[in-house]
Amino acid sequence: MDNGKVSLNKVLKNTPKSYVSIFLVGIAVGCVCRLADFFPADTLWSFSSIQTMLGFWIITNTMIVWFSSSNICAGVSSFLYMFGMTLSFYGLQAVLGLFIPIFSGGFRLSLFVMFTILSIPCGIAAFILYFWNKDNVFSSVLYSLPVGALLAETVATIIYLMRHHKFLFQIIMNVAGLIIFHRLFWGKVKSKKVYIVFSCVSALLFYFLLYHHSL
Repeated sequence: MDNGKVSLNKVLKNTPKSYVSIFLVGIAVGCVCRLADFFPADTLWSFSSIQTMLGFWIITNTMIVWFSSSNICAGVSSFLYMFGMTLSFYGLQAVLGLFIPIFSGGFRLSLFVMFTILSIPCGIAAFILYFWNKDNVFSSVLYSLPVGALLAETVATIIYLMRHHKFLFQIIMNVAGLIIFHRLFWGKVKSKKVYIVFSCVSALLFYFLLYHHSL
């Protein structure tokens, strides 16, 4: 289900080689997230909490959609990335737990299964988001969704930072993602007014659905 011409930035393709590559990227990201637990959690930067925040997954999965060459490629690549990350995240914990007490607990099968299942809606979302390449107004709505979600988490983490002095790294990462995606999307959107309005609307929805009650 390719949508017309493939631009030069579509480096992810509907091929076994491409899928193996993105799966290995997920494996590497999962290892990095697991090793981040060596950093203390209750600090200003909170490096060990990177994988617990939606912003990191929004940014990386949006990049997968951006670099994909088709709907199917985006969906499968997103699923494989998330599954690879989940596999290495919990697999590495089981291995390190044999030697290092902070990783004790063995292979957490229930969490592994849960997050593997959650990888499926991530793939579906990526499949749908790829329709932003269509030349219609609805594509502007799709472009607004990751921007709105990142904006919501940025506001929530800033509030949390002010109250608890944590998550500075996540704020910087989310702001960087917002700036980059906005610059990329602004020249692509069919209707800039629709893009701005729905970025604000989706930010409000994500904020009140996901963050408001936890602050």
